[in-house]
Amino acid sequence: MNQNIIACEQIVDIGTRVVSWSEKEGFLCPNPRGRKNCSQHDLPLNDAPSQKYKNYKIKNSQTAYLELTKNVHQLVLHYDVCYTSYHCHQLMEESPFKGSHFYLDVDGTIFQTCDLYWKTNTAPADDRKGNERAVHIEISNLSWEALATQSEYYPAKKDKYKKTGKGWKLVLPKEYKAKILKNPFTVVPNRIYGDRGYFSKKINGKIVRMWDFTEQQYESLIKLCIGLNKLLPAIKLRVPFDKKTGRYPLDRLKNYSRFAGVLGHCHVQNGSTGLECKYDPGSAFNWARLHRAFNKAKLKNKLG
Repeated sequence: MNQNIIACEQIVDIGTRVVSWSEKEGFLCPNPRGRKNCSQHDLPLNDAPSQKYKNYKIKNSQTAYLELTKNVHQLVLHYDVCYTSYHCHQLMEESPFKGSHFYLDVDGTIFQTCDLYWKTNTAPADDRKGNERAVHIEISNLSWEALATQSEYYPAKKDKYKKTGKGWKLVLPKEYKAKILKNPFTVVPNRIYGDRGYFSKKINGKIVRMWDFTEQQYESLIKLCIGLNKLLPAIKLRVPFDKKTGRYPLDRLKNYSRFAGVLGHCHVQNGSTGLECKYDPGSAFNWARLHRAFNKAKLKNKLG
């Protein structure tokens, strides 16, 4: 069972299931591009329309890896506004330019869709250079689409989370439920807020209401972050945190382009330069949990 993530023939075992794009169950990024600050590919691939994956060749893997470690310093977190990673990939394939290096399914399964050397157009950021410096992950969560009153893409008469005697659970359409690798699997939010279940916070000017991610997603995400830090050390084990207030900011950061670590799409793009305003990974995401896990991992590394 594969547990490796890969960049330019360099691999790191992250300690949890990773489905590669070359595996039968895998997903191949439909729209990769070349990074402008990297040179080990045919340069027209930087801006050309999507091509067959066989055309995306890395010339010298060692040089490519060195360039990648110098130019990539962010892992950007997204919610996919989808039921599952299979659903997310369907939408990616319909797009002429979008993609993501990783998907994180509701059951905690990680899918790597291409070598990290390539750029995926998921978060241009307000300076329009965000994809050059970042690795991206789409985490399965419906966000506000889970609420019937706010559903735009998947209209429903009832909220998509149902309260049962054992708590809240996501009601998945059969076509997506059948595609989860850990089957049977019940999608249960890791945390709930009061009787209503969902969290509600303002992010970049919009109130975002959503149920939390699953325990399995948090566990896998933390392992992926620690693994990425080993593979691409410029992606520091840190999240946006205000030491003065003790809070985790949800709006776009002032130093968003320079921040080295793990952050959200909301932290790099508020739409002030004409791009779409972003809110992911949303109001329910547990930044404090990542912060604690990263501090624990850094202490472990320090002690040897």
